[in-house]
Amino acid sequence: MSEENFTHTDEQVQEAIQNAKAEWQEQELNPIVAERDDLMQYKPHEPTDAEKEFQQKQTDLFNKQVDFELKQAGLADFKEVVKINDEEELSETVKSLGKVVNKIKVDSGYVPENHARDDEYSKFEKDGNTQGMIGTKLANLFK
Repeated sequence: MSEENFTHTDEQVQEAIQNAKAEWQEQELNPIVAERDDLMQYKPHEPTDAEKEFQQKQTDLFNKQVDFELKQAGLADFKEVVKINDEEELSETVKSLGKVVNKIKVDSGYVPENHARDDEYSKFEKDGNTQGMIGTKLANLFK
């Protein structure tokens, strides 16, 4: 058996590397890059500084509107508790909170238990004591 020694020149090695690299780019890299480029159209773009500033102004304006609506309805104390995202939700929340606050006011309002004071005559009348009833009537006559 004879031993054959394969020797390649530097140019042949570089050419083989270039061919392998070109083949790899064509078969592997190019489809991946094309797919990436197709997917890039769905990526949301970063808002510009002007867009960020506009969004901030819209948020501030809406928060002021929420504050105003709550103050108008007498519900300013609920400002920190309530988180509202749009105008429809704002009106519904103001109505709901208004109903709850009114119910609480009615429930916690003054409710007299015994409106009329019982005088001596009424006490004797409840007990069925006729002598006491006559005595109080006579006492009132001679005052």
